[in-house]
Amino acid sequence: MLKTTTVTELRSDLSAYIAKLSDGPITIMSRSRPAAVLVDPEMFDTLMKECELLEDILDGRAAVADYLKDRKSAVDAEEVFNRLGS
Repeated sequence: MLKTTTVTELRSDLSAYIAKLSDGPITIMSRSRPAAVLVDPEMFDTLMKECELLEDILDGRAAVADYLKDRKSAVDAEEVFNRLGS
């Protein structure tokens, strides 16, 4: 169940809302519109890791698509390391 609160209610009892985060995110409403979402740190870290993984997957798919368009665009790993100075 999605929980919501207003900015005013959040200000009046912030510690209680923080304690409720283990039950899931809380949407904070301002002027009857969603203004923010409050999540616990573990959920935030998990979401960030998932976003990074999805970005890596998209980058990999784009690289494969570029390679399939022009197979000469591929560079040997040793050459990459030489270019990086490693």
